[in-house]
Amino acid sequence: MILAPRGRDGPVIAETLANLGYRTLICPDLGALTEALQEKAGAAVLTEEALAQDGAETLSAWLAAQPPWSDFPFIVLVTKQAGKRAQADAARLQAIGNIVLLERPINGETLVSAAASAVRARRRQYLARDQLTDQVKAEEQLRFALEAGHLGSWELDLETQHLTASKLAKAHFGRAADEALTLDDAQAAVHPDDAVRRLANLDASITQGGDYQVEYRVIWPDGSVHWLQVRGRPNRDAWGKPRRMTGVTLDITERKAAEAALMEMNETLELRVAASVHELRCANQRLIDEIGEREQAQAALIQAQKMDAIGQLTGGIAHDFNNLLTAIVGNVDMIAKRSDDPRIQRMAANALEGVERATRLTAQLLAFSRSQQLDLQAVEVDALIDGMDDLLTRTLGHTVEVRTDLHAGATRANADPNQLELAILNLAINARDAMGEGGTVTVSSRVADDWYEGLQPGRHVVIAVSDTGHGIPPDLLQKVFDPFFTTKSVGKGTGLGLSQVYGIATQSGGTVRVESTVGVGTAIEIWLPVSHAGERLRPSELPQSETPLSLGERVLVIDDDPGVRRFIVQCLKSLGYSVTEAAGGQAGLDRIPVDRPNLIVVDFAMPGVNGAQVAVQARQAFPDLAVLLVTGYADARSIKDLVTSEAVLRKPFKVSDLAIAVRRALEDTKRLELELLPTLHGAP
Repeated sequence: MILAPRGRDGPVIAETLANLGYRTLICPDLGALTEALQEKAGAAVLTEEALAQDGAETLSAWLAAQPPWSDFPFIVLVTKQAGKRAQADAARLQAIGNIVLLERPINGETLVSAAASAVRARRRQYLARDQLTDQVKAEEQLRFALEAGHLGSWELDLETQHLTASKLAKAHFGRAADEALTLDDAQAAVHPDDAVRRLANLDASITQGGDYQVEYRVIWPDGSVHWLQVRGRPNRDAWGKPRRMTGVTLDITERKAAEAALMEMNETLELRVAASVHELRCANQRLIDEIGEREQAQAALIQAQKMDAIGQLTGGIAHDFNNLLTAIVGNVDMIAKRSDDPRIQRMAANALEGVERATRLTAQLLAFSRSQQLDLQAVEVDALIDGMDDLLTRTLGHTVEVRTDLHAGATRANADPNQLELAILNLAINARDAMGEGGTVTVSSRVADDWYEGLQPGRHVVIAVSDTGHGIPPDLLQKVFDPFFTTKSVGKGTGLGLSQVYGIATQSGGTVRVESTVGVGTAIEIWLPVSHAGERLRPSELPQSETPLSLGERVLVIDDDPGVRRFIVQCLKSLGYSVTEAAGGQAGLDRIPVDRPNLIVVDFAMPGVNGAQVAVQARQAFPDLAVLLVTGYADARSIKDLVTSEAVLRKPFKVSDLAIAVRRALEDTKRLELELLPTLHGAP
């Protein structure tokens, strides 16, 4: 970490160290330097004048709070002075602690040598920390193992006869944890009938070098008698002389009582054997059940990991496709708008139709990968299914009987109504295709309190679509949600329908379950959490038929894809906006103070600084700046936390879509400014 606020000291130092393979971070002030210290930092290079900045108290507090293993190294570049350093300057330097002072001017070799020494020392500190952590962990594991085995630990110094005992070892002799237990106390507690045997075992272990192992009775201060099993081993010095003996104690009173009872009950041996066999069988069955449950849980985990990995892959593919589609649909749309030739209009319409089909495909990919931003609402499921009756009947055809069995009532589920309708329709079409020449498709609903893998605890609305088709073989059940997997013939399906259903359900906080019997039929259930929220008010929308034009605003377009960026810039210029552009997030942030735009149109998924980070940093510097995020694949939660849904434009889009989104973003920002204006002027 480097803090050199004057001139080009910081970049020069960073370049010098980077040439030798060091990763560097230039900090703007002491506050940023202190915050960076929280990471796994190696050393810090700073100039003397940087210590006079605000934030020195925070740095001093961090240094004072270092753990025992840490003594963070600093290299301070100071100016050579003729006399003694000012008292305040000297105090600031002394407060740092582990410091190396280098007088300026300084050559690169000296700086590199000092940095290498500091980093090497810091690495040793990290090694010491790791060793300390390992030691503490080992001691904790030993303590946990002793407690789990109900074992007390003890150590006897054979020269001083000093006995050290753990809390549990004291408890085995009837002593409280805060009471002392000396060797005399322990020997006095031994039952008189066992004292000779105990002492003989102890002497044999010390003199002959074998393990000390004996069982004897002890009398507690309250007069009760308990059996102990004591084990130990002598520790010898380099000359073979025993110095200490270390061991454990175990209360075996219950075991001794059981042995006595066993001897008294020899006549009932057959009954006891039968009881033991029964208990063994029960234990064996429990073990078999646990193994089965573990295998199911492991299979579920593997399936979830596979689906997540495939989801990330498909989400990335959808992102790239949407970038390509944006450039295609935008330019085709502009060609159609600028030409009156019917033949060109017809070809443009055919191209747009193909793009729309590709758009639906990428939407299915995004739904599966859970990268699509859902408009989650409190949905009355029964009413939604009732409203789909005509759609289902027309779609499935006259050879299929459509039945509904709705029992969710007024209970609402947390879902996106449009995506939920699409999921139910997909399941119904799959059910129709599974029945061949016709049959019955039943759409039902209910409220359930059951719990299955992948569900959060609580009540759920269950939507089931069942058919009377040929069923799914058991070996294919684990694959039905895989993208592009289909049992239909070539050209009959994309294999994304069930993947989309899976993505919609899981992104809504639920899951999907499949039950199928070959030759009987299949039932696929969508489990959605019950919502207790009221109806959400929708924001007003501009008429889709209008194409708003510029009112003289300035727009900065930030996108790393050259084709998409050129298209957006051309569209905005055709709408009358004054447009500038940047090829990445950091480049866009650098242009904002220069261009002073009214609105930034920024792509979400960019390397380095992404669109969300650009929006946050831009708004911190310019609160009145309007932001329009353009995305083909994005973390829906990140966008939702950042801005409202009106400030997001999904790829691919047409010129009119861009015009409406830009105008809405600008007007929403102006409306917010007007709402805040009385507060800014001190109005109540």
